[in-house]
Amino acid sequence: MILCDNACIGVLQEQFESLSTKLDAHAIAVHMYQRNALTLKELQSVQCLRDRSVEAAETLLNIIKEQADDAIYLCFLDVLKHTKQQHIYQTLVERGYKGVCVCVCVCACYW
Repeated sequence: MILCDNACIGVLQEQFESLSTKLDAHAIAVHMYQRNALTLKELQSVQCLRDRSVEAAETLLNIIKEQADDAIYLCFLDVLKHTKQQHIYQTLVERGYKGVCVCVCVCACYW
């Protein structure tokens, strides 16, 4: 099923600055909320930063890191694939396979 541990969050930390300038945090947050991976409060904390995309991305990444939950991280990866951000997905997965973490990218989102 899923081979991933909390070290996956280390990939986010390592790539934090780069990710915060590339993510479409608003779209990702909506999809993660729809999959019950974010609470309404968490979604709103990202959405209220609509005009500040970097801050919105930082907020979303911090939420994911703070939860330190493999299912949430894997849902994040899956949502990247479905929001036309495959290049970010690919980078995170490749970094994981280089020893930071091992993730079999099967979405663990709550369907």
